[in-house]
Amino acid sequence: MEKSTPTYTYAVLGIVLLSLLFRLAAAFYWQDQTERTGRLFRFGDSHSYWVLATAVGRGEPYQYGSENSKIFRAPLYPIVLAPLTWLQGAHDEPTRFAILAARIFGCMAGALCVWCIIATTRELGGETAALIAGGLACCYPGAIGMSIFILSESIFCTLMLMSIAILVHGLRLGTPITSRKSPFVWSGILAGLASLARPSFFLWAVALAMYFLVAIVRFRTFPRGHPRFRVVTLFASWSLFLLAFMLVMLPWWIRNYRVTGKFVGTTLQVGASLYDGMHAGASGSSDENMEFVVPFWEEQASEDARARLAGIPLESTYEWRLDQRMRNAAIAWCLKNPSDVIRLALIKLQKTFRPFPVAAEVGSGWIRIAEGVAYLLILVSGIWGAWELRNEIGCWLFVLPLLYFGVIHMIFIGSVRYRQPAILVLCVLAGIGLYRCSERIGFGRLHSKK
Repeated sequence: MEKSTPTYTYAVLGIVLLSLLFRLAAAFYWQDQTERTGRLFRFGDSHSYWVLATAVGRGEPYQYGSENSKIFRAPLYPIVLAPLTWLQGAHDEPTRFAILAARIFGCMAGALCVWCIIATTRELGGETAALIAGGLACCYPGAIGMSIFILSESIFCTLMLMSIAILVHGLRLGTPITSRKSPFVWSGILAGLASLARPSFFLWAVALAMYFLVAIVRFRTFPRGHPRFRVVTLFASWSLFLLAFMLVMLPWWIRNYRVTGKFVGTTLQVGASLYDGMHAGASGSSDENMEFVVPFWEEQASEDARARLAGIPLESTYEWRLDQRMRNAAIAWCLKNPSDVIRLALIKLQKTFRPFPVAAEVGSGWIRIAEGVAYLLILVSGIWGAWELRNEIGCWLFVLPLLYFGVIHMIFIGSVRYRQPAILVLCVLAGIGLYRCSERIGFGRLHSKK
């Protein structure tokens, strides 16, 4: 990679600074709007993260409310938030200052993500494409929202992007798996951290394996004169990725096993999330009050009471048994209603990828229009960029999150929120696509007239 020119360096700094300012302005506006409604959080998830972060900050047991919620959320985001909870003093209730500090931290993480997008795009498509990609990520309303909400996406987006970018770098350069700074190891580490922030990323290694299988068929040789493609080499690279991923997840797995006596890969909210998306009367969206959980609580408590009276030992913890009950109920309903499963899957796909969001939390109509227009621009130009780089072995990895989260949320619930990390990653290819398109339509004509 050539040395950056001063003009390019200043442009990058300007875009990153502008992205930070946009996010800070949005954070203060959002905080003011939430306070007008008499609360500090707009989302229930935000409150749960803050409660767990407070527990971590005070050295208390990692549980949400009671000992029956010890594996309620993945741990990374609460750990990151924990130092910020010290700003709220000795009171249990969060303060405006502490919440604003958390939002400002999210803004900084968002600006870092924009810088990562610029750096990654420059390697693949050059400086002009990098600046275009950075501009898209800077202004995209969905990315700004993920920075200012107290949600795990604020750190997840950066971790996922860095994991993919490092992996693509290693594949394109044909980096040996014996390299001391193996990109496959570092990519696995970052993917593990991303999963500890956002559990829905847990099956990314499976998606990556499927991508590699397609790559084996598509690329008989590395493009541009690289060494001959070897299946063994690619399998070894994926194995290094998987090993690093598992080592990062291992402390969480050990902790969960000590709590439940069972293997719990992510959290014990999988059953509730699965039932939320698959049950009689499901709409494809989330029931934010989670009212359907109450009957399951009562049924599980009654069953446990009968087992104790009969002297039957209970399996694992109440939290684990409740999760299994909801998971089994969802699976049983799916087996009995396959046509409804397909119908709901299509509805959830539409809810996730529709251009213009309708959720009340998004805000004004202008924000919805801006979100939809920017989303379509990034999506179309990103697909074009992927086509332009179709002969690069790793570049379609920037499209893979779009497919991955699409499939995941056809199973669970659909929401515009869940597409945002994938669209942000797609900005890398969108910058290249817009640049190549402008070259062919605009610059190409100018050169032809000379």
